[in-house]
Amino acid sequence: MANCDECGIDESGLAINDALDALRSYPRRYTEAVAGMDEEALRRRPSPEVWSALEYLVHVREVFELLSMTLPLVLDQPGLELPDIDADDAAVTRPDWVMNRDLALDGIRTACAQLVDLGAAQRSEAWERPFSLGATQHDAGWILRHAAHEGAHHLRDIAAVRATVG
Repeated sequence: MANCDECGIDESGLAINDALDALRSYPRRYTEAVAGMDEEALRRRPSPEVWSALEYLVHVREVFELLSMTLPLVLDQPGLELPDIDADDAAVTRPDWVMNRDLALDGIRTACAQLVDLGAAQRSEAWERPFSLGATQHDAGWILRHAAHEGAHHLRDIAAVRATVG
């Protein structure tokens, strides 16, 4: 993958230990990112095409939870073939009860802990285990690198939304 056009991160250039360090930091950083925002500001979109801070928060929880469920499967079953998932499409059908700051932050905390615990326990060759997500081939390390990228990318999004909506 080339550098992300929006945030500049190159997932392929991230070291596993750097990805783990980022994941360790995300529960604190996401809590701080939305601290002090009232419910109205948390839910307000700066424009129709830009998500609210809460929508970004819930999206990150969903992605982290999905990746934390996927990592053990990929490590146990090299060559695993998984269907492609569009997390942005899932956002359209979220029930309202899911749109909860505390639920999202708890999910981020739990998923990050699971990814870090499993990731820290692996030997370096584990990260080379192949799997496919839809038609795209990845190695197991991509899961941690992608989680680190998603986390950093959407922290920037939340900061931009917060600067706009207050």
